[in-house]
Amino acid sequence: MGNAVLKSFKKSLIPTVCALGIGFSASTQAITRYQSELHEAQWLLSGDIFSCSLSHPIMSYGEGNFIKNAGEPMKFILNPGNEKLGPGNVYIISQAPNWSPGLKPETLDVLSYPGYGMTVEVGGKVAERMLTSLNKGLHPILAGSAWESGRETIEVVLTNINFAPAYNEFRRCMAGLLPVNYDQIARSAVLFPENGVLLSNRMKDRLNLVALYVSNDPSVEYIYIDGHTDSLGSRRDNRELSKIRAEAVTAYLLERGVEVEKIISRYHGERYPTIDNKSRSNRERNRRVTIRLEKFD
Repeated sequence: MGNAVLKSFKKSLIPTVCALGIGFSASTQAITRYQSELHEAQWLLSGDIFSCSLSHPIMSYGEGNFIKNAGEPMKFILNPGNEKLGPGNVYIISQAPNWSPGLKPETLDVLSYPGYGMTVEVGGKVAERMLTSLNKGLHPILAGSAWESGRETIEVVLTNINFAPAYNEFRRCMAGLLPVNYDQIARSAVLFPENGVLLSNRMKDRLNLVALYVSNDPSVEYIYIDGHTDSLGSRRDNRELSKIRAEAVTAYLLERGVEVEKIISRYHGERYPTIDNKSRSNRERNRRVTIRLEKFD
C-alpha cells in the first residue's frame, strides 16, 4: 500500500516496562493520550469470505484496524490521520484501564517507526495478543515519542468499550473465510511420478482448494490447465502423456463443480520444461500440470 511496514525487534531488545507502560521517566516525559471517549467508542465490522476487518476510530488521531485476510495471519494496522507520532521506537503495550488498577502493564513488542504519518503494522501473534487483551478487558496501547518533541510521549489507546459484541461478529466472520486467497491459489502445479497419470490425494487436496476458490469468486474468468512431461521417451509419447495428465486434472475440477466454460485445457509434452532434464530431481519438477487462474480486467 506504499506505507512503511514496521519490523519487530527481537524479544531480547524489549525493555522492562515502567508504571506508564513504556521505558520513559514520568518526571521528564509529558504524555499526550489519544483515546475515544466512552460514549463515542465504536468497533465496526466489515467482511466477506475473502477478508474480515474490525476497525476502531480513535478520536483526533486516526483509525486502528484488525484485519484477517483469507489464508493469511492476523494483522493490526494503525492508520494515523496526522504526523503526531515521531520516528523512533513504538511500544505495543497491554494495560489495564484506569478503573482496574493493580495489573502491571505488559510490553508485547517494540517496533521501529520512521514517522512521517506512515502506518504502523503489527503482524501475527502480537496482533492476536492485542485482540486477546481487549477481550480480557485490557487496553492495547501504542506509545512512542512525539514528532515535535522527543521529550513528549504519544499514547494511542484502543479501548475495550463496546468491543465484545463486535468481536463476536468478527470471530464469526473469520470462521467463514476461505482457506486461501487469490494470490495463493492463482498459480498452482501438481507433479506426477514417472509415466504416472493418476491423481494422488495430495494433488486432489490442492485441486480442491482451486475448485473451492473458483466457485466462490465470480471474477475468475478462465482457468488455464497445461500438461507437461520430462524429456524421457519420444516426443509423440510425451505429448500424449501430457494430454492425459491435463485431462485428468480437468476432469477432477469438473467433478468438483467448476464450470466447463471457464476451463482452457492444453498439453505440450516436453516442449516447455521449467528446468533442464539433466537430473532425476529436475525431471520430477517437469512432470507437471499447471493451473493458472485469470480474473476479469
